[in-house]
Amino acid sequence: MVNRFFRASIGTVVYNHEGKVAFFQRLQRPEGIWQFQQGGIDIGESFDEALWREVEEEMGLLKEDFSQITEREGWTLYEDTPALTDKTIVRLGQVHHWYFLQLRPEVKIDLTKATDNEFKDWKWVTFDEAIELTNPDKQHVYRALKVFYDTTIVTT
Repeated sequence: MVNRFFRASIGTVVYNHEGKVAFFQRLQRPEGIWQFQQGGIDIGESFDEALWREVEEEMGLLKEDFSQITEREGWTLYEDTPALTDKTIVRLGQVHHWYFLQLRPEVKIDLTKATDNEFKDWKWVTFDEAIELTNPDKQHVYRALKVFYDTTIVTT
C-alpha cells in the first residue's frame, strides 16, 4: 500500500485527562484546515524516530511530556483533494501510522516552542468535533481513529 503515490507519515492524537483531543489549524498549505498533527517519515527513519521528531517540530513537545503512548497497528489512507494536490508532485494522497499520546496534566501545548511553523492555532475538542471540523477527505480516517480511541484508550 505504501509506495511513491502515497506519502508515508506518522499521525498523532494528543488527548488530555478530560478526554478531549488537541486539534491544530494549519498555517501552511492547505492553510486554515483543522487536523490532527501529522508528518512525513524520512527515508531510513523508524516509526519511533519519526514520531518524536514530528512531535517536537510541529508541537514543541517531547516524549517526557506524555504519560501514556499507545500505538495503533496498521495504516490509514486518504486521497488528496485534487484542488489541494501539488501538480509538481505525483502523489495521490497519504498513509499514516497513528499514535495516541496522553499529555501530562501539568504540560501545556505552546506552539512557539515548535521548531517548524506548521500550525497557527490549536484547541481542545471532542473527537466528534474533530471529525466535523476537518477536511471531508479525512473524515473517514478520523472516524476510524475515534473507534480505536473509544475501544482502546477510553476503556483503559
